Amino acid sequence: MTQSPGDTENVEHLLVSFAPRVYGLLLHMVGRRDVAEDLMQETMLRAFRSLDTYQPEGKFRAWIFRIASNQARDWIRRQGREVHRDLEADDPPVAAETAPDAGAIARERARRIEQALARLAAPDREVLLMRYYGNLTFKHIAQATGEPLGTVLARAHRALKKLGNLIPEDIR
Repeated sequence: MTQSPGDTENVEHLLVSFAPRVYGLLLHMVGRRDVAEDLMQETMLRAFRSLDTYQPEGKFRAWIFRIASNQARDWIRRQGREVHRDLEADDPPVAAETAPDAGAIARERARRIEQALARLAAPDREVLLMRYYGNLTFKHIAQATGEPLGTVLARAHRALKKLGNLIPEDIR
């Protein structure tokens, strides 16, 4: 696809609009802010350079998430060991009118959920992150991962069932 200067501006705007979700997916996949930032930048650069491979009949979000998840998988594979996560410092937003200890409770809940997610197999965790964080349909997750739809559905079902067993009832 050939681009005019106006198209380039539109593409840049589109990429910028997806950056927060891409960063969030990458952060949850690799567990480190510094690496997620680097991978997000690399994802955006690769997407921009690969625009001629984007096929408009697919969903742009699925395409960019596929690039991002491939970046994360490559980084994890290069690590050759378990990824050390540094997400404990994340503070989920808490409304101003909530009780003073609500922030601590929300942080503890987020930490425990993150720990449970980390215990899932990487492909299962990736499907859940794309579904619930990236807001992709299962069909688009299948496109993004290159997996058959049935496999994606089975992974999501298995992952949710395992999460149900890993997350204590008091935080569900």
